[in-house]
This record gives sequence, C-alpha cells and structure tokens, in this order.
Amino acid sequence: MAKEQKEHSFYEKEERCRRVFEWTLRKYGGVWHLCTPGEKQALIFKDDIDYVFAMTLAAMCAYDCPDVQIITFEIMGNHVHFILCGSESAVKIFFALFKKRLQRYLAEKGQRMDLTNFACKEPIPIETLESMRNQICYTNRNNFVVDPGHTPFSYPYGANSYFFTPKAKQQKDKLFGELTLREKRHLIHAREPNYPDTYVITDGYFSPMNYCRLDIGEAVFRDARHYFNKLTKNIESNKEIAAMLGDSIFYTDDELFDVVRKVCNEKYDGQRPALLGKNEKTELARMLHYDYNADNEKIRRMLNLSINYLDQIFPS
Repeated sequence: MAKEQKEHSFYEKEERCRRVFEWTLRKYGGVWHLCTPGEKQALIFKDDIDYVFAMTLAAMCAYDCPDVQIITFEIMGNHVHFILCGSESAVKIFFALFKKRLQRYLAEKGQRMDLTNFACKEPIPIETLESMRNQICYTNRNNFVVDPGHTPFSYPYGANSYFFTPKAKQQKDKLFGELTLREKRHLIHAREPNYPDTYVITDGYFSPMNYCRLDIGEAVFRDARHYFNKLTKNIESNKEIAAMLGDSIFYTDDELFDVVRKVCNEKYDGQRPALLGKNEKTELARMLHYDYNADNEKIRRMLNLSINYLDQIFPS
C-alpha cells in the first residue's frame, strides 16, 4: 500500500521543530530547567507511597499554577528535575508551592525532615532549540543512569515513560470523578479535592497525561528515532548540562566505555584499554574520575586496574 503522505525531509522536520520552540518561548515567556541539588539532601522519597504522592503533588501544583506548563519532570530519591514553561517568577512560585506541600505531607507522616537543601537554585533558562532537546533528554534519563534495573521508558516516577510511547498515554485505571470523597482526600492528602473529575488516575496517581505538555516536548524532536538517539548517545551534552546545573551526573558502563574507546583511538593509536601501560591507564582513570564522575569500581571495570591502586589514587 502506497504511503498516503510523503515523508517530510530532514530540513522540513527541523524547521517545524524550530517553529514549535519559538512559539513556546513567545507563548509562555520562557522555558526553564529547575532542579534541586542532591549531594547534601537526605533521602526524601523512601518508598512507593512517597513517590506516588510526589507524582500527584506535581499534578496538583501544575493545576494550581496555571501560568506554568510542565514539559517533563523526574522524581529522584532526594531531588527533582522539571522542564517548565512560564515566566521566571511563575516557575519559582510553582516550586515554592511544591516544597511547601511536600513539607506538610512529610509532617503528616511524622517525618519532620529538614528540607533546607531541597532548594530551587536559580532556574536555568533554555534559550535554544538544541538546549531544550538536550535538557529534556537529561531529565528523562536521570534514573536510568543510576538504576540498572530501568530504562528511560520504564521508570515510573516522572513523565519520561510517556515520551513517544502510545500505550503509556492510553493507560487509565480510573477517573478522579469516579472516586468517593474519602478516596479523593486520600489521593491528594488534602480535604478539598478541587481538581477536575476528568483527570485520569494510573498506578495510584494523576497521570502526567493530564497536565504535562508532552505535545511540545515531543514536537521539538524530529521524530521518535531522533529522540531516542539524543537520549542514549549524547554523552558530552549531558556532561555540559551537569556542569551548568552543578549536578552530579552518572554514566552507564556502556557510555563510559565509548568515551574510553574514543580517547584510545585519538591518543593511543586505537589500542585496547586493557593493553595500555600503567601511566596511560592512570591518565584515563583520572579523566574518568574527574570529568565523568566514575567511581573506582567502574574505572576498574573499564581499565582492568586493581581496586587497591585506584583507592590509593582516589581515596573514598
């Protein structure tokens, strides 16, 4: 069967992405990456109940802050990432509300946790199309690089699993309007369930389909393949974003091995890492440690150096 419509060329797709990005800036007044630092903040979300509430909390804050649009987000154990549209002041109001309600939830559980370090740094403005692509991917892969049990499409606590995934978008357990008043209050941890009855609930929380502008997030990529390539093969861009955010980025073994192989091709005439001399391996180890945040065990696997030697160079 012949295709009903001719596929758009690379340049036509790229032009469409550019128009979407420029429209988004004009429409909402800015696009921002909002994140909280994780190094000094103790674990906040300790079990599935906490994560489920955080997902619903994101939905509630999005609904109560209509001047802000969420493109994507991801909830980690002690920090969060949001890609947001709106003015800088509106984005800060959104986060202040998120933190205030989170503090109240923890107090209700008897966890009067110090959230001093769960603080919104100055939101990072996203000023180019390529930056928006990179930062969406950086956010959506956050758990994937830490937890080998997940892909960017399987981690359940964020909007990442909905990107270019039709089945996830169709998932529905119930509508908010189908719940009893008691069930509504239990879901949102508040007495006044002033949220739309049409909101879809999936896996115990408000689905990101209710409130995330996935249409914008997907439209800045040429197609699903383009998104997947950026998500999994964009090591240097991720390193730059981490430095800009002051974030501690992690890489999978496969990504680090690609880095090592590239350096070996450029500096050591394509020699296999395991066959390099100790001085060359030590030089590579320092690069992996300082530039790519690799721990000693990962470096050992990459370069076949003894763990005792690495512990001497990079003490815990």
